[in-house]
Amino acid sequence: MVTPFADLRAAAKSIGFVILLCLTAGQAFALDGTIRTAGRVEINAMEYPWSAVGRVNAGGRGHCTGFLVSERHVITAAHCLFDPRAGRWRGPIELHFIAGYQRDRFILHSKVASYRRAENYEYANPVSARAALHDWAILTLEKPIGRKAGWLGMKKLDSLMMSRIKAGDALLIQAGYRRDRAHVMSAGWGCTFRGFIQRGRLITHDCNVIQGDSGSPLILFADSDFYAIGLHAIDLRSDKDGPLAGVLSFSLFHPDGGRRDAASALSGTSARWAQGMPPGQGSEAAMVPLRTIDSLLVSLGYLQRRAEQQSQEARVQALKRFQGDRGLPKDGRASLDILGKLLLAATR
Repeated sequence: MVTPFADLRAAAKSIGFVILLCLTAGQAFALDGTIRTAGRVEINAMEYPWSAVGRVNAGGRGHCTGFLVSERHVITAAHCLFDPRAGRWRGPIELHFIAGYQRDRFILHSKVASYRRAENYEYANPVSARAALHDWAILTLEKPIGRKAGWLGMKKLDSLMMSRIKAGDALLIQAGYRRDRAHVMSAGWGCTFRGFIQRGRLITHDCNVIQGDSGSPLILFADSDFYAIGLHAIDLRSDKDGPLAGVLSFSLFHPDGGRRDAASALSGTSARWAQGMPPGQGSEAAMVPLRTIDSLLVSLGYLQRRAEQQSQEARVQALKRFQGDRGLPKDGRASLDILGKLLLAATR
């Protein structure tokens, strides 16, 4: 679970961080084509890049979110692996990862063979921002389900990318299995970067996260692809100020300037600092998120709201109109790049 501070003001003072935040009810687009203002909407978990995100089920006593960074490696929050009732760390045999989970569909899943977590992490409730710096774990799966689910590439959030996000040339997205909708994946996009704390190791943004979202990725759309830039570890919200999420930056894992134990743990996997990988041919998960694209086209007025499955010709023509309006080559092709551009358009 994403654990809140017991007292946000006291916590802010303890980390030397003043929170200046106004809640903005940004519009979000639902799969049925309607506009909602809650900031989170249901998405189809069996379409990439969402299929690379899944549930970490812990011994039948709750869940967190995790995401694939290679064909058999998952990153999640360390506190998800601790059993507070028994006061112990769960064994790998008690953990199960399900990718693309949607309404009890168990298609892409694997038991956990082993895991590695931060050397200095100690479970505590409530959590502190300092403790959140060590709140990571890398799971090794028994099965290489990333071949069918796909996985996310990784990037560091640097000053250049922050400028691009602010200029509307890149986009921050959160997706996970929140407690109140535990059997469907929901996402929010257009998350506003609010700053760094803990010497740049924690990224803060204003997309809404709650229990169940722990370990979910903060996703970046940039340069026609989707990347993970961190994992959700702490909820910094207060009732007065609205949502504020704390994300453990992937700079922690980078061989250049990262923490020794984190960089070593990641280097021991097949995960790489590069582009991700969509699902393979013949997978139950879709390589291109057609339902999300159709939904956005409806919401932006390029498709009429009608049957769940849009015809290919209607989609092609709608995409050509969208591309023409934005000065893009009018090929009408559904792709990850066009998904990102539709999401960017939906946040403006």
